Amino acid sequence: MRLVLLCVTTAVVALVTQVAVPTGTVLAPPAGGDPWALPVLVVRGVGRVVMFAAAAVVLTWRARTVAPEEAVWRYFSRAAWVATTAAAGAGIADCLSLTGSSSATGAGGLILGLGVLSACPLIYQGLVRWNRHGTLLSEPGDWLNGVGATFTLTAIGNLLLPVLGSPIAQWPMWQEQLWLLRTSAEIVLLGSAATVLNLGGLVRDARAWALVLSFSLVVVIDLAGVHDPVAAAGNGPLSEVGWTVTITTLAVAAVVHAAPPLSRPATTAAPTTGSFVVLLASIAVLAAAGTIGADLPGDAVRAGVVAGVLGGLSVSVRGVQLIRLLADLVTTRREALTDDLTGLANRRALDRTLDEHLRTGRPVSLMLIDLDGFKEVNDRFGHAVGDELLRRAGALLQRVSPPQAVSARLGGDEFAIVLPGSSTEEALALFAVLADATQAPVLIDGRRLLARASVGIATAAGETPEQLLRHADAAMYRAKTAGGAGVAVHDEDAALADEQRARLVEELKVLLHSPDAVDDLDAGAIAVHYQPQLGVGGAVAGAEALVRWQHPRLGLLTPDRFLDLVEEYALMPDLTAQVLREAAGQAAQWHRRGHRLRMSVNLSASCLSHPDLLPLVDGVLAQSGLDSRDLVLEVTETSLMADPQESIARLHDLAGRGIDISIDDYGSGYSSLAYLHDLPASELKLDRSLTRQVTTNPRTADIVAGTVALAHRLGLRVIAEGVEDTTMLHALHALGCDETQGYLHARPMTAEGFDDWLATAGGSTTRSTGTAPVAVPRSTAGL
Repeated sequence: MRLVLLCVTTAVVALVTQVAVPTGTVLAPPAGGDPWALPVLVVRGVGRVVMFAAAAVVLTWRARTVAPEEAVWRYFSRAAWVATTAAAGAGIADCLSLTGSSSATGAGGLILGLGVLSACPLIYQGLVRWNRHGTLLSEPGDWLNGVGATFTLTAIGNLLLPVLGSPIAQWPMWQEQLWLLRTSAEIVLLGSAATVLNLGGLVRDARAWALVLSFSLVVVIDLAGVHDPVAAAGNGPLSEVGWTVTITTLAVAAVVHAAPPLSRPATTAAPTTGSFVVLLASIAVLAAAGTIGADLPGDAVRAGVVAGVLGGLSVSVRGVQLIRLLADLVTTRREALTDDLTGLANRRALDRTLDEHLRTGRPVSLMLIDLDGFKEVNDRFGHAVGDELLRRAGALLQRVSPPQAVSARLGGDEFAIVLPGSSTEEALALFAVLADATQAPVLIDGRRLLARASVGIATAAGETPEQLLRHADAAMYRAKTAGGAGVAVHDEDAALADEQRARLVEELKVLLHSPDAVDDLDAGAIAVHYQPQLGVGGAVAGAEALVRWQHPRLGLLTPDRFLDLVEEYALMPDLTAQVLREAAGQAAQWHRRGHRLRMSVNLSASCLSHPDLLPLVDGVLAQSGLDSRDLVLEVTETSLMADPQESIARLHDLAGRGIDISIDDYGSGYSSLAYLHDLPASELKLDRSLTRQVTTNPRTADIVAGTVALAHRLGLRVIAEGVEDTTMLHALHALGCDETQGYLHARPMTAEGFDDWLATAGGSTTRSTGTAPVAVPRSTAGL
């Protein structure tokens, strides 16, 4: 208390003498010979140093002996020691100036200004830590906000001083910038103190109010000196009043017992908002400099731009820090191990549990459970009912599981049960209990719902959690595709098949240039083979393009190995586009060599309904130069029935371009010609299920004969596929079929092989111009 009393006493003396006899008056030339001038400066300087030193000692004592808030007072004490050093230096400079040293003239005010500027960041660091034990008002890294705000205010001052006509604008650039930086830093301190008062829960703390008032006094005195160069230089009657009061207030506050601060919830809103405001202000300053810069002195504009850029960079760096803080917060939340909805363990907890048990080397069984029909529950009754069903399902799992088991919700309607030290048989026994428990419906909001589930079981020892989850997931998928409400156990052979299937899918995506394809896979290439179609006289009338996959590991794959995957993963339009382009280009080459062959290409249901089909066909015809009359697009009855109205309209668009439409695989299902009067078809293709029986089943022969007769009445060409021997060929000719296709004539071949076949067989085409067609010998060797 004695030091505080000494500080207050010397402060009062300093204030009275400063106001009565300003430093500028003592140092003025007329007073240079005054014998009392030097003693006045010495006494004033010593008193000022004593005052600041006493305050620094009190603040240092507060930081070391009284908790909490020791960090706050430690920074305040450092600021007081800086002020003490600056006061000593300023007093020495003033005395030297009075004795006639030209190098010391005006140095006292400069030293005090530098001292104030150095003390401001230290006080700011103390302010942002005030009440951090109760409120996360700011992070220590928030000093960047203060730096950015100081530079931004300095930039604004550079533009305002010339406009206000302040004599400070005529000072040397370094002196003007020092004044602007010091004043800006003081304004930032005032704003920070007010922020602490509000957000730090210090509205009942008299110390905080005293600081706000003292900083207000500092700012008012500085701004009042804008038009007074003597006051602005620190030699006016009130120049030292503000900081004398502020340092004294800090010393008194160090020993005053104030009301406890209010505790506030942790938040990053204040520093985030501050960064945003300062950044906007920096941008506004730069925009103003560009707008009105022509009317201001060039040095002022340049200094304003530099300060504005520095302010923007400071808060931008702070913004990066805040983003990192948010990322840490996200990571922390991700570390949470409980599912919010059900109270079960979440996916992260499941992974940790699996990892812990698998490390022991003991067997672990994992049951992966997926609710059947959950999407329909959400869609029909709303998410509130769906959430309640999930909660009931989670409670059921906990109720039926053994004590050592860990139940988890992985997300959505997917759950899991970890059974440490259990076998597959024990997991199957638990499934039986679970299945029995889900027989009774669940009553939710008056609705009776069934919580049936598909379950996959995998048991492992020494595997990784990822492998075990993948095995259980594959087993669960098999249970669901089998009809649901069942169980499947992981099987190595089935798992290998699933992995092979998954790898084929990824390779297909690469092959067909899917956007989500993996770039570094070697997927091989699409190959198109061709099988000839022969007329009754043995002349080659056309060829069907048949897709193959030249796989780098598995060799040449036929369509039955991959077309279902192509369709399932919506890759059929891309595959059809490749086949169509290659087939049309090949047909055009044959035409130029004198072989006028029709080229038949298959269209799936997904291609027939695809909006890009017509532009694709038009582009292919234009690029290849193939006549549209030489292109046949084959569609099945099944693809037509998917959307009859849309399909028929699309086929009419194709036929309108002169393209032949073929009804493929007729006879493979419940076939009917009743709808053909609506279709622009020109060809009917009999499925091999009919053609293979024409020589052994009289009823089938009658069906084929009737079909051919009706097709001819409708103007359709009839092609029989799957012809494998001469007996079948003669029977089909006798029944009226126009053309045949099958292994009897040739197997599907590459384009080069087709060329060789034509040359070796000596065949011609029924659609070529020139001489009459020559019959192609029919082979029975099973080519």
